[in-house]
Amino acid sequence: MTYCGFFLNVCLEAKDWLNLWIAIFALLVSFFSLIVTIRYASKSFRPIVTAAVKTHSGGNEAIIYNLVIKNSGSIPARQVRIQVEENQLAQAFGADSCDEHYRRIWLACFSSSNEVSLLQNGDSVSCSFGTTKGGNQGFWRYGASIAVTIRYQSWFGRQYCEEQILKIRDSDSFTGYLWG
Repeated sequence: MTYCGFFLNVCLEAKDWLNLWIAIFALLVSFFSLIVTIRYASKSFRPIVTAAVKTHSGGNEAIIYNLVIKNSGSIPARQVRIQVEENQLAQAFGADSCDEHYRRIWLACFSSSNEVSLLQNGDSVSCSFGTTKGGNQGFWRYGASIAVTIRYQSWFGRQYCEEQILKIRDSDSFTGYLWG
């Protein structure tokens, strides 16, 4: 009987230790889960601002473009600016890019004075962005790439800086061919 009582006591103590270790393990898993959740929430609870060259209209002679800035994030973006280096633009210019009037109009989006003060989540804003014509005619060279930097703030003041490539091509067709 004493041997059985001793064995029962040891089993009860072992059961208490097992319960304690299970509770500690559950606490560690919960803490790790909290850290992962906070990390991913901080990455997804933010504005995500992108820019793209979109076709405004096109025909058999020329394509007219808009530059579209979109916030696809979950909170508004403030003070959105697009910056570009002059050599990036020079590589993308077409034969008709010498006209100072069109340069002022179509490159105004890169001016530091033309920032988007507030861009709500899910919204977009656009501006005119030049033309292409057959060959290298037009303001832009068809198929050219322009590396830009998009700088913006979240609603709570956190700064973001994203590098992106703008591609000068018809956005209505990814191959360049359409019906009609």
